[in-house]
Amino acid sequence: MRILGRELPPYFEEYWDTISKEIDVPVEYIEEAHSAIFGDKGYDVISPDLPDWMDLPDEDLAYHVAHELTHMAFRSRGYPKTVRGTHYPIDSAEARIGGDLEELIFHPPLEQTLRGAGFRWEFINERLVETVLQGISSSSPPEFGTPWFFTWAIRYCELKMELSLQQWSQLYGGFKTTSQDVVDLGEELADIIREVGWGTREQALEALIKVRDSLGLKVNEVVLVLDPISGKIL
Repeated sequence: MRILGRELPPYFEEYWDTISKEIDVPVEYIEEAHSAIFGDKGYDVISPDLPDWMDLPDEDLAYHVAHELTHMAFRSRGYPKTVRGTHYPIDSAEARIGGDLEELIFHPPLEQTLRGAGFRWEFINERLVETVLQGISSSSPPEFGTPWFFTWAIRYCELKMELSLQQWSQLYGGFKTTSQDVVDLGEELADIIREVGWGTREQALEALIKVRDSLGLKVNEVVLVLDPISGKIL
């Protein structure tokens, strides 16, 4: 299989064969890098410029494409999603926290799935570590209890869970020096996710609610959780 003329590794097509029935997009949309999969980074949106992710090495490119498709497969399986309170604008900091929480909860099972299917993304992770190190060193500590503070804690938790021990050791000191409060909250979130576990939509729903509640984001309906199976907003 190809994407914008680049050949994807054989294991990509094998993985696509296992999830294609769950995803309501034709294979041509992968080959065309369509926005139905890649959002505002889709080639049909930014043409004639190529998406920046097309510069990734072969294995990391395959991972990026599979990552987006797996998100879509999770949706088709009824995984929960966040909903902002109606009194918060769509581009508000409060609205963005919901997206951050979804990424946090979905990444452990998603990455476990992709590693099992043979995907690797060493270059992406190395670049991620460099970017985060630069961000920590150039940013002021976030004010306790603000949306930006929650975003930092969520990011701390996500990075701790997805990076190797060696990579994480490069970042931990920076977080600890910048804000012990972020470290404490990030560790609390990691404990919740480990306690609940991951791998099923029911675990994702429970973890998302518990993490949301630990951040106090149900108050004032900053972040609500939609269970697509029951139709309930929690």
